[in-house]
Amino acid sequence: MAQLSLMHNSATDNRTSSQVVPLPRWTWHAWRRVLVLMAIGFLLGRANIEHVVSPFGLAYFAVLSEVAGRKRAWPAYLAIAGSYTVDGTLGAITMLVELLLYRVARRYVFRKKSPDLHFIPITAGIVSLVAKLAMIGTVWTKYDVLIALAQAALVTILSLIFIQCMSLFIGQEHTRTLKYEQIISVVILVASVVMGFSGLEIKGVALSGVAVDWIVLVMTCAGIGVGAAGAIVVSMLTLLNHQASLSQVAVLGFAALLGGLLRDTNRFFVSVSFVLSTTVLTATYAYNVHTLLVGLLTAGIASVLYFLTPKRLENELRTFVPGTREHTQSERERVQRVNALLTEKIHEVSQVFDELSKSFGDTGETEYAAAQQLVTQIVSATSQHVCALCPRRAKCWDKESMQTYHAMANTLRNIESAGGRRANASPEMKERCIRLDPLMSTLRYNLEVTNRDAKWMKKLREQRTLLSAQLSGVASVVRGMAIEMDEDHKSSLSDEEQIIAALEQLGLYVDDVHIVSLEPGKVEIEVTQPTEGAYENSARMIAPLLSGILGEHISVAHVQHQHEGGPCTSVFASARLFQVNTAVATVARDGRMVSGDTHTSVDLGNGRYAVAVSDGMGNGERANRESKAAIDLLKKLMKAGFDEKLAIRTVNSTLLLRSRDEMFTTLDMALIDLFNAKADFLKVGSAPSYVKRGNEVIEITGDNVPIGILQDIEVQSIEHQLRAGDILVLMSDGLYDAPPHNYDSETWLRSVIAKLETTNPQDIADTLIETAVRMNHGAIRDDMTVVVAVVEHHEQEWAAIKLPSVPSLRKPAKRRGA
Repeated sequence: MAQLSLMHNSATDNRTSSQVVPLPRWTWHAWRRVLVLMAIGFLLGRANIEHVVSPFGLAYFAVLSEVAGRKRAWPAYLAIAGSYTVDGTLGAITMLVELLLYRVARRYVFRKKSPDLHFIPITAGIVSLVAKLAMIGTVWTKYDVLIALAQAALVTILSLIFIQCMSLFIGQEHTRTLKYEQIISVVILVASVVMGFSGLEIKGVALSGVAVDWIVLVMTCAGIGVGAAGAIVVSMLTLLNHQASLSQVAVLGFAALLGGLLRDTNRFFVSVSFVLSTTVLTATYAYNVHTLLVGLLTAGIASVLYFLTPKRLENELRTFVPGTREHTQSERERVQRVNALLTEKIHEVSQVFDELSKSFGDTGETEYAAAQQLVTQIVSATSQHVCALCPRRAKCWDKESMQTYHAMANTLRNIESAGGRRANASPEMKERCIRLDPLMSTLRYNLEVTNRDAKWMKKLREQRTLLSAQLSGVASVVRGMAIEMDEDHKSSLSDEEQIIAALEQLGLYVDDVHIVSLEPGKVEIEVTQPTEGAYENSARMIAPLLSGILGEHISVAHVQHQHEGGPCTSVFASARLFQVNTAVATVARDGRMVSGDTHTSVDLGNGRYAVAVSDGMGNGERANRESKAAIDLLKKLMKAGFDEKLAIRTVNSTLLLRSRDEMFTTLDMALIDLFNAKADFLKVGSAPSYVKRGNEVIEITGDNVPIGILQDIEVQSIEHQLRAGDILVLMSDGLYDAPPHNYDSETWLRSVIAKLETTNPQDIADTLIETAVRMNHGAIRDDMTVVVAVVEHHEQEWAAIKLPSVPSLRKPAKRRGA
């Protein structure tokens, strides 16, 4: 019911918008829909059960009015004409009364434009009951009341069924994927329309029989399940009006089953199989030759109409049925259109960031121009204050303004060069100015004010430059995402077909394959399988096959079940060749609760693992706040795809802008590639790091200032090839400088690490902290933090399956080094 309300609200929104926006001129495609709706209304008006119950016309009118809108529901009024052809004037009047009563009830009972769709079928049923009893008269028998109740119940049920599928007929379908309940609803609607052919014959051949056979032939294009189920539903409904028998229901069901098996051949074989199966099976129960000939003639006429049916109709029907090739292709095209639009939008966003970067970076002024402007500003302010009332102003500024300007500028240069000492005016200034002492005092004052402003302007220019670089970095990240998406979209379709073919070669049939990413380390592939036991197939066959095709180990990330017993989707992702186990130990100065150090260990999601330690200035909560801000921002930037050096510079500029107070923090980070175990050590003012390999201890040092002090910082990147079993030790300055002065701070840690016998990262971290504390006799002079990371081989769960006939999807240029 919630789905019905959602469909109704969307349809109502469409009607509301159509009242505001002028409707385009009607095309032939629109007129075809109108003609189809008119034909449905006419035939549903004719449809009845034993000429006693006629629930179809009112149900169709009620649903069409709500889904398409009152002004577009006029084709349903043809039900009046259809009823007239069967029951004459009384039937037409009855149908007219029902439709008008529904319009009155809809207008005055539900005053809201969008009532709850749950009440619409009930309202239609009540209207049918009232109209039926009113047409009978004032005296009702039990039989009359029973018939009226039966018709009201059927109107309610049919309205609920028609709601599920009416959007398809008016061109407002919300999705190209129909549930099986919706498919059956379409079949019931079509079967109800077929009942409208009751009593129509040509040369002894019932049109209803031809219509049923033609519908069954068309439904075979959707496959065995939809074809057989649809044939049984259609024939069972015609059975209510004595247009078929139970034997014919079984015959049509088997004929549809056989036609569904041959749907991928061509129409000729489907038609021949249908005619032969219906003829042979009819011969088993036919009592005379006439019945057999009529059945053969009916099937033959339906086959001819099937040949004349446009191929486009079958293709359109298949796009709505899950599991068909056309539906899969339609979904892929839709996804590609959405992805293309998304890529275009991302490109536009990157261009916006580029333009912002240019606007902040290109100020159009040089240092010389800025200095010249400041000099002009000082001279102008001084002349207004000192020379305004001077009797020689006309001579100095009106006749000899350039000479006066240069003389004052030279004097200003002398004052600036004196550096606070007493300075003399330039010779030109002494000859010109008769108010030399006030002039010199004013120049000194204006120079001090201007120098202060110049510092802030320089700071502003530096921040503009930083902001421009950061916006440029954001633009490059966004642009890279768009290019990557565009490249993946161009090749994903053929790659998906290749994977499906490889799976079929192994004897494993799947519903669909969707490639999200094929980038090394970021592989993500979704495989939809029809059965619930998908994980076993995924782990034993699909994951090893993908590992062989892509040239890297693939694992099952997770399995998604839509509902019990239904299809499920397995998500396959890259498995690392190496894994990192980390542990941390930290203590605060003098045993406090808050340490100024911050650490992190995070999988960046692109085949890299980051381990970082940050030491804030000082101790306590403030230092912790600064180091934590640096670590958190750095982690988010790198997970978003920023280059690590640009990310560190962004963190540096952020710390500079946070406060006027001097605040800084060190940063020691190791980026480990989980595919080849290469590590990039990024050190900014941090203590040395160590790599323990067996009995060997390798020291990795850097020499630069912490972040948050200087505007332009140097980020040292040291590359080191790790191996399985290597132990990384990253620490804050507090641990490195922990030993007393009589210890050699450069060798004590190396010797302690070399003597370690355990490979457990937590034991190593605890041992280093305990050793430093014992060396100071239990005193903790500074915050101490140590992060230990152990590099290990990632155990593969299975061996890759390589098929000779299936080429690799991975281009050589995209491979990572082993």
